[in-house]
Amino acid sequence: MKKADICTGIGLIIFSTWIFWYANAYSKAAIYYYGPNFFPQVIAIAMSICAIILILKAIKGKSLETSDRIQLKGFIRMVIAIAICIGYLFLMQVIGFAMSTSVFLYVLMMFIGQQGLMKRIYSSVAVSLIVWAIFRYFLIIPLPTGMFAFTF
Repeated sequence: MKKADICTGIGLIIFSTWIFWYANAYSKAAIYYYGPNFFPQVIAIAMSICAIILILKAIKGKSLETSDRIQLKGFIRMVIAIAICIGYLFLMQVIGFAMSTSVFLYVLMMFIGQQGLMKRIYSSVAVSLIVWAIFRYFLIIPLPTGMFAFTF
């Protein structure tokens, strides 16, 4: 696992460097300090930091144990989670970002077994509204409004 972690870390650093460079090609906004390159570059930096941590842990011998098999149950759950994400993308175009994100988070939390109906409802609504507000007021990026354009 040590060798795999080091190779994965190096690959992630190369990939994040490419993302950072590619996102830099987008022009910055004339009014704001940040532009469309801001978020991808932040993600690229975070990915590089995580890759460095992975490499350092592997060098120190703190890698996880080798797992040679993919279990069928885990694979099916992954496919279902991906299907939920794809459904979310389509739903976003119909009912908009904020509402579809709330539904998506609620369904995903239910799928992974989060306990408590009210906890799922409150957290999915709160997270979707916070993310919506960040995109709307801080990043000033329009999001899909769907058929509920009058609400947001």
